[in-house]
Amino acid sequence: MRLRVGDQVSLFNNTSGEWKSEIVDIKNNLLIAKTICLISPPKAETSIDLMFSPIKYQNSESVIRQSTEMGIRSIFPTIFKRTINTKINLNKFNTYAIGAAQQSERLSIPNIYDLTNLKNQLEIISSKTILMFDENLKGVHLSQAKIKSNSEILVIIGPEGGFEEEERVFISKLSKNFLNVSLGSNILKADTAVIAALSLTFHYFS
Repeated sequence: MRLRVGDQVSLFNNTSGEWKSEIVDIKNNLLIAKTICLISPPKAETSIDLMFSPIKYQNSESVIRQSTEMGIRSIFPTIFKRTINTKINLNKFNTYAIGAAQQSERLSIPNIYDLTNLKNQLEIISSKTILMFDENLKGVHLSQAKIKSNSEILVIIGPEGGFEEEERVFISKLSKNFLNVSLGSNILKADTAVIAALSLTFHYFS
C-alpha cells in the first residue's frame, strides 16, 4: 500500500504508546505525521533477551517472529563453533520483527544486533543472568531456578550439534549469574528449542 498525504496511520513505540496519526508530508524517505488521539498507552517492557545461533532461512524467520510475539527485548545472533549459517540479513530480520509486533499488538520492536562471534559477546554475557539450554548437560528445571526479581536475563541457545566445551566454559565462567536449564529428555531442533526455552522463561520470569 502506498501512503499519501492525508492518510491516517497508527504510530507506536514503547515510551509513547500507540497513536492514531495523519500524514502531513512525505519527502524521500522521511514521513511527517501529526498525532490525533491516543489508541493505547505504553506497556512495560520485559528484561529478557535472546542469544541464538542463526539457522536455515525459514527457521531463523520463525525464531525472530515468535520471539517478538512473546515480548523479547533484544536479540543477539551469534556465531558458535558449530554454527552452519554464518550470514544473516539484518534488514529482513527487522522486517519480520515489525510484522510480528504489529500482528501481536506489541508497542515495541526488539533490538536486533548484527551477527558476531561468541568471543565478542563478553560484555553482554558478563552483565546478565544466563539461562543456557544445553542438551548435553544435566540442567535444572526453570521452576527450581533461583533468580532475583528484575534480573536482566539472557537466554542462550546453541547451534545444531550443540556447544563446544570451550564455549560452555567461556559462558559459565564469565557470566554474572549462570544456570544450565533443562528442556526435558527429548532432543529438539534448534528453532524448536528456542521457542520452548523462551516459553518457559516468559512463563516463570515475565
